[in-house]
Amino acid sequence: MMALLLTAALTLSLSVLLSLSSAKQASALCVASGFSGTWRSSDDRLSRIDVWHGEDCRLYARAWSTCEHDATRDCRWGNKELQATESRNFRFFSYNWSNANEVLQLRLKDKTHMSVWDHTDYNSGKKVSFTVLMVKSR
Repeated sequence: MMALLLTAALTLSLSVLLSLSSAKQASALCVASGFSGTWRSSDDRLSRIDVWHGEDCRLYARAWSTCEHDATRDCRWGNKELQATESRNFRFFSYNWSNANEVLQLRLKDKTHMSVWDHTDYNSGKKVSFTVLMVKSR
């Protein structure tokens, strides 16, 4: 009986240890993405993007433009956090505004450079697209 209890305890300990080590490895892979960080550009329309991993290991982002009333500051695009689609070297994020739908495609060029394609479909039928080159600031 004692041998059976000892075997069960060792099996449980090993199982917990393997689970914790797997979770740490998954977390390390999650954080290893080159997209994470703060990205900046000189384009007032899309001056900054913050990208981070959520607890679910998915990428989230928040976009910023140069403030209309103070060109020395960045203003956040509302309180929305964008959730990324899955891909190796690019991610799509989207905003649904009251008058338009906007999609950002982030494409890594290297560890410190990224290009962002911004496409907006307005409810009026107007479409606007532009590309911004961004540099990782942290």
